[in-house]
Amino acid sequence: MKAVLYKKGGRDNAIFTDVPDPVCGPEDVLIRVYASAICKPADFAHDGGYSVFGRYPLIPGHEYSGIVEATGEKVTRVRKGDRVTADANKPCGNCYFCRRGEVQFCDRNEAYGQTMNGGFAQLVAVDESLVHIVPDSVSMKQAAMSELVACAFNCMERCNFRYGADVLILGCGASGTIIAQMTASAQVSSVTVMDSVSSKLKNIEKIGAETVLLDRENRQGYWSALRERFPHGLDYIIDTTADSELITESLGLLKKGGTFVNYAFQNNVRESKKVEIDTKMFATRQLSYIGSTFSHYRIDQALRAMETGQVDPCMAVTAVLPLEKFFEGMDMMRNDEETVKVIFEPNGPSDSV
Repeated sequence: MKAVLYKKGGRDNAIFTDVPDPVCGPEDVLIRVYASAICKPADFAHDGGYSVFGRYPLIPGHEYSGIVEATGEKVTRVRKGDRVTADANKPCGNCYFCRRGEVQFCDRNEAYGQTMNGGFAQLVAVDESLVHIVPDSVSMKQAAMSELVACAFNCMERCNFRYGADVLILGCGASGTIIAQMTASAQVSSVTVMDSVSSKLKNIEKIGAETVLLDRENRQGYWSALRERFPHGLDYIIDTTADSELITESLGLLKKGGTFVNYAFQNNVRESKKVEIDTKMFATRQLSYIGSTFSHYRIDQALRAMETGQVDPCMAVTAVLPLEKFFEGMDMMRNDEETVKVIFEPNGPSDSV
């Protein structure tokens, strides 16, 4: 089969090539991949040579969907021909956190596209326990982003929005776009999305959210405008940028009793910067700073949200390419600020699947 292979971390060690088809074990499901999407933190880390999780040689890619090609002898829940997607993470089930039911914190987690071969290939073999059936009305492209939607659901649960809240979302990439859709359907008073690229904000305006086009060279003026718009501050600020300076500056906009949600992070440890927090401000104004990580158990919830039209992650898709143009797609996401999400089709067009 054709696949993207990183012999070691870093672009110089990567190639689009022929590799042996994966072996379908007794508890595995062999999936013919029809859509696979770039995840910036994970896939940029492999490409940049700074992944702390990558186990090489490796076929990356943990956001994908496809059709069941074959099943192992112990597989009972899915059948050949099923439309499916899969959770990327395989918790051990035995560590302290797994036994507490907090599998997202597993100490010995394995991950497809990180420690095991993933979906930037024509075929991928996945443990049946991680496979989810895709509803007929959900496209392969949408299903490939089900993990991204599941992560956003985790963020919504962490927020636990108060009725009538005012919400600011920093960044309008793929995650920001999905979180904005979810927030707009919650019982909040206002949703404002801030980004420095106008084309990214146009889609968000369609769902009724307010938008702020940020000038990177003159950010203080925008903070002043937001203070005028929300004189008591914002109930929630959700960051999807991992821009430490932007985060630090925005904290002063929180309403007394407000909550900041750290959704994104810098995966490049060489470039990661600390966020400065005024501890007196947080104590006296009783502010909260919380994190939101990936989700192991909300893929079905994400698929249901796409089936009912609550969320359409394809709002964030700006390019669909054949897998042989993988490195071109990576460069688009890295260098073109208007490119939000790139999806690859390893086995030809996915629209009819």
